[in-house]
Amino acid sequence: MPAPPNLTPEQIAKAAERKAAKLAKKKSLADGKSELSDEQKMEIERRRFLKRDWVSVGANEGSGKERVKIVTWNILAQTLVRRELFPGSDCLRWSDRKAMLLAELEYHSQADIICLQECDRVKEYSTSLPHHTPIKGSGPGKLHGLVIFYRTSKFFVRSTKLIHLDEEPLSHSRQEDDGARWRGGSRQTKNVGLIAALEEVDGNGRGIVIATTHLFWHPKYAYERVRQSIILLRNIRQFQADNECDSWPAIFAGDLNTQPSEATYQLLISPHNPLPQAMVDEITSSRIVHDSVTKISPSSELPQSSSSNAATGSNTPAAREDDEGEGEGEGGGEGEGELPDNNERSIANTRPPRDDDGILSVEELVSAMRDISPQKGAKSAYGNTDWSDGQTFGNRGGFEHIQGQGEVVGRGEPAYTCFTPLFRLTLDYLLLLPPAQNASETEIISVYAPPKIEELGEGLPRKGICASDHLAIGCELAW
Repeated sequence: MPAPPNLTPEQIAKAAERKAAKLAKKKSLADGKSELSDEQKMEIERRRFLKRDWVSVGANEGSGKERVKIVTWNILAQTLVRRELFPGSDCLRWSDRKAMLLAELEYHSQADIICLQECDRVKEYSTSLPHHTPIKGSGPGKLHGLVIFYRTSKFFVRSTKLIHLDEEPLSHSRQEDDGARWRGGSRQTKNVGLIAALEEVDGNGRGIVIATTHLFWHPKYAYERVRQSIILLRNIRQFQADNECDSWPAIFAGDLNTQPSEATYQLLISPHNPLPQAMVDEITSSRIVHDSVTKISPSSELPQSSSSNAATGSNTPAAREDDEGEGEGEGGGEGEGELPDNNERSIANTRPPRDDDGILSVEELVSAMRDISPQKGAKSAYGNTDWSDGQTFGNRGGFEHIQGQGEVVGRGEPAYTCFTPLFRLTLDYLLLLPPAQNASETEIISVYAPPKIEELGEGLPRKGICASDHLAIGCELAW
């Protein structure tokens, strides 16, 4: 093919040189004559992880609209790593995990917003995200917390808020009573939620509200997860009103520690559908009160005291820099060692609720969720889009134990977002809240494709696959 006539002879010669150099390099690599040193090869191997593609799910791919790409990931705090939780894993020591985590975060730097849970090494992770700035928040005494990284060339922070879920009111109608009745909590969890209003640098007042959390983990505390979800949704809506960003899209992202076949998910996505009896029973059996509720600070028990502090400057405690081994935990047994536990020991030190505990009935919880979302529930990036290759929560039999499944939703969620040798669950979500008044419709146009189950090996964390027990998920929005 003749050279384009607008190129000079010098330009044609340089183009030929570049092409020849590329071909020579390609041939050299094919012949095994790479110039990489052994140390470089080892570093490449240490940084190797399972890369996935983004797949389109929107009808028009958001043509001509504002677009934002979001990733959320429970990164697995080193302080929570236990050998007994991950038998057979080859990737538990920090020296083994670090390079993989940094490499995967660097891969996710294409996203505009990155939400992390169980994050205990913010400074180190920031090196993989040089064009992003972190907003941090953590529960009292925790060695890890929540982080929202945002691209500074695209956004600036209008406002942030850190929600202490143990201390927030569940029932506003009971504020005249004592603090416990006001909160309606079943135990001390130290869980928090982090909300940020991110305004576009050149958006003429446009922006996005992003909220992330890590809900209470224990499998027998469904009531507490529903309670925490209600508190967070209510706070997101109030935050939007207080900061005059009702018209912005609002995203609720994180490790919700609930599967689609459980009550918390169903109430978030479809609060106006009747709950199957199995989910009603799930909440009813978890309406118990743990002795730890007495540990909640008395100063927060009065309704007039504010329990939600601005997240700006609320630092996640630093992990020990010499922690090269497996984590040693926190909280004297009250922490988040997420070992599956279905025996009766798991609900020791609990009692049935009394009137002065403020524990709501199932009907009251459902009503509260419907009040927050009077028309419809949240839209899931995966559960409400057609991304699927067949490996979904529904297809893996996730609803098999629910009799008369009826109008349950969530069959299209990923088959797994947490995949370990001991437990394999769908726990992580990206939820688009219903538009508030005067808000423009937001469209989910692509998602970060979940891996094939066969690609995950015997269970995470695993070298060459993922250095966390959870898988990152992501979506792209247009509005």
